[in-house]
Amino acid sequence: MEFYKVINQRRTTREFLEKEVDFEVIKRILEAGNKAPAWDHNRNWQFIVLRTDEEKEYAFSEAKAIADQFNADRYLNMPRPYPITLGQKMYGYAMPRQYTMLKEAPYVIIPVFRCKELNGEYVSK
Repeated sequence: MEFYKVINQRRTTREFLEKEVDFEVIKRILEAGNKAPAWDHNRNWQFIVLRTDEEKEYAFSEAKAIADQFNADRYLNMPRPYPITLGQKMYGYAMPRQYTMLKEAPYVIIPVFRCKELNGEYVSK
C-alpha cells in the first residue's frame, strides 16, 4: 500500500470485535514500531503488551477507581462562570468509557521510550 494512503486511512479504534487476533500480527506491528524514526537514531523502544484480563485489571486499577467516582452529569452541569466548551462536553462523555474501552481491547500496547543523555547513560523521564 502506498505510504500516504496508509497514513490517511489510519483510524483510532475504540470498539472491538470479539475476534481472536493472532499474536504474530501484534509482533509484526511492534517490529514496525521499532523501526519508527527517533531522535539521534536512538531507538530504545520497548512495548508492554497486556493480554489477559488480570493484566489489564492490574494495570488500569487506578483508571477504574477514577472512572467509578466520575459523575458525568455533575461535571457537565456544574455552575461555571463561562459556557461549557466542546472539549469539556467530550471529556464528560468519554471519561466514563475509558476504562471499559481499555478492558475490552484484545491487547493493550503501552510504548515505553528510554531517553539517553549526551554521555550515553540512560535516564528515567
